[in-house]
Amino acid sequence: MQRFLLLVAVLFAGSAFAQQVDVSGKDFLSGAGDAKLAAIAQQAETAGKALQVTAPDYWQAKVAAKLHAGAAGVVIKANNGFFENVLVKLVDVEPAKAAAPSADEQAAKLAAERAAAQKAAEEKATQEKMAAEQAAAARAAAQAAAAKAAAEKAAAEKAAAEKAAADKLAAEKAAAAKAAADKAAAEKAAADKRAAMRDGMLKNLNGGRPAEGDLQVGQLLAGDVVYVNGDLRGVVRRGSSRLQFYWLQGELNLDRIELAPNGEGRYKVVRPIDAGAAPVLRTRSGGTLAAAIPAAGSAARTSLQDQYAEGRDVTDSLKPVELRQGDVIYSGEGAALVVRRAGGQFTRYWLVGTLDLGQIGLQKQGGNAYKVLSDTIK
Repeated sequence: MQRFLLLVAVLFAGSAFAQQVDVSGKDFLSGAGDAKLAAIAQQAETAGKALQVTAPDYWQAKVAAKLHAGAAGVVIKANNGFFENVLVKLVDVEPAKAAAPSADEQAAKLAAERAAAQKAAEEKATQEKMAAEQAAAARAAAQAAAAKAAAEKAAAEKAAAEKAAADKLAAEKAAAAKAAADKAAAEKAAADKRAAMRDGMLKNLNGGRPAEGDLQVGQLLAGDVVYVNGDLRGVVRRGSSRLQFYWLQGELNLDRIELAPNGEGRYKVVRPIDAGAAPVLRTRSGGTLAAAIPAAGSAARTSLQDQYAEGRDVTDSLKPVELRQGDVIYSGEGAALVVRRAGGQFTRYWLVGTLDLGQIGLQKQGGNAYKVLSDTIK
């Protein structure tokens, strides 16, 4: 016991002038620093000083208890530290301040502060959770609004597309109805026009009487006259007692050599037509005529002689430079027959050579007829 008191006295004497003590965490926890703490507490009480304790908050109550064990009335100022050691300093007592709280009060205060901090943390966590939930709700609402807007837009576009399609269909139906009506009107007008043309041909060519019937192309006879008005073709045939009128049916190429143009829309049949044979056509060139004497017995020779030489054989010929004013040239397939009037007589010649049908000295008379207007033909 005496040895312990002597040790305390020595420590007290050595620290009489010490202003602070530093106790490591190891000495504090093991109790090796209790004597230092008790000594500085007694020194503070004797000097009328207070103690400022810097230590972790979870050691503050224990430090205070050790200091009060050395001097029960000493004033302690707690200062939280970050390191696990204890630093105790002598400081002046603030006269205006109340007495330092007891260790229990400090522990209660620390517990209250920790509870408040925990509550604040919980409240903050609650607020953050509520904020996150509100943000999530806002995002969900925005997404729902966007989805609704997209659905409304899609519905509007679909409705617009359906309306456009319906309008287009209605327009197409209206156009089709109009086209059908126009076509019907045109067909009726054409039918009325054709009926009027038909009645006009009957009136002009048959005294208004109905036709005797229909004729096919192969039934045409030499001497028949074919009248053409649009797609209507009538045939006037001299009968035993009067003229007879027929409607001509079937396809007929009006350029065939069996037909001789005899005025506008009028053709005289010079010989029967073999409908099954390939047609031989009159020359219709508007540029150059290359003519030669057709072979004896050829279709071109026979046709031209039948039409323009009363069926007699033509043996004479002449060149284009020998043509004279008043001559009439009738062209055929690669051949041309020239009819010349001399007084009251007609002479016929085969044209031999190339003739420019566009020169000034020639005048076209019909489908294949050209009249010579001067003696300077080349």
